[in-house]
Amino acid sequence: MLFCFLNIQAQTKMDYDAIFKASQSHDIIQDKNFYLFTAIQNNPKVTELLEANPVFMSLLKSTNEEIESSLKHCKDSSACLVKAYSISEKDITKIGIELEHSLKNSSSLRRLVTDNLRPSGKYENFKELSDEKYLSACWKLCADGMNRIINVYGLGEAPQYKTIDSISYDVSTDFYRGALWMWSDMLQHKRPSKNALFYQPSLDFSLSLLYMNHRDEAARYEPLKLKENRKPRTEINSINFKDYDYPVILILGNGPENYRDTLSALGKLNLKLGALEFQQKKAPLIIVSGGHAHPFRTPIAEALQMKKELIKRYHIPEERIIVEPYARHTTTNLRNATRLMLVYNVPIDRPSLVVTNSMHSQYVGADRFLERCQEELGYLPAIIKKRLSSTTLEFQPKIESLQQNPLDPLDP
Repeated sequence: MLFCFLNIQAQTKMDYDAIFKASQSHDIIQDKNFYLFTAIQNNPKVTELLEANPVFMSLLKSTNEEIESSLKHCKDSSACLVKAYSISEKDITKIGIELEHSLKNSSSLRRLVTDNLRPSGKYENFKELSDEKYLSACWKLCADGMNRIINVYGLGEAPQYKTIDSISYDVSTDFYRGALWMWSDMLQHKRPSKNALFYQPSLDFSLSLLYMNHRDEAARYEPLKLKENRKPRTEINSINFKDYDYPVILILGNGPENYRDTLSALGKLNLKLGALEFQQKKAPLIIVSGGHAHPFRTPIAEALQMKKELIKRYHIPEERIIVEPYARHTTTNLRNATRLMLVYNVPIDRPSLVVTNSMHSQYVGADRFLERCQEELGYLPAIIKKRLSSTTLEFQPKIESLQQNPLDPLDP
């Protein structure tokens, strides 16, 4: 009977559900980067199962022993201290195999996948995998994400975009070495442990590194739908999208390279071009996209400045402007805009417009941009369709854009 039950469960795959209520922790950055862990920690049965697993218990014991040793012997070596929190490829694989095995024998763990992870859309790029392989793929992505944070914000390794995403400190200084040691000591000895989950030490240290480095960009405007996007979110319910050629005009940012200006010359040009398309009634909504990207650790989110400019200079109603204040790269401009369209129930079954200056638009319409999406995201967030002018392209949003990317923790 158990075999039959599991067989039936294995064939049941829930697709992304726009009205699914995702699990939440008390840390937005964790939820956005490591939804798998948030889902586990919100499920007492799964948490208990994983805590009692002998393989995971042994791994947690080894991790804690290594951390204790590093606190005793690595006070003057950041690399030695940080290494205790990294997860080896061997252990990543071992844990993935054990998770697959556990899922085969646990209806609770299987339901975590079928009734939470899949409908959440957070791992949409894995949707064609079996439940077992899906779970291990989610785990590997999260483990790789923690290792990336530890390497970049603990050891000072260069991130993919080093001019804007790098560590905030000089890792060679006594100050930073001391800060790392004291944070590690606090996490290990002075704070009550949340649970006995095998990944918890690495997760806590990763999130602490982002906090230490003031890299909370991914959480600064949540919940968007109740704050910056409250008015357009309400307005969408009254829009008949069939009356328009396109659902949305996406205007890309072009951040300034100094701390004086809120918009660059090309950023202002992009707004002018987008406003012209909107004034021709091509679409009922504008999405402005740009986060805290340029210059390094800028206090200004470009999309918020873009919205202000559209209202003040072009008299575009606030309720027709959706703000996307997180994107740091062109790849995530399209991805994040697609996410908002999905969450706000804006049609993605036909193309929308992406508007930017001619030089930038040439890049967006080139094969190199598609290659960049595959390299950085692992999928295409949208399909570039027809070019309407030197500054305007059609793009077809793709549901894969829902996929989390903790390898880019400032905008996952």
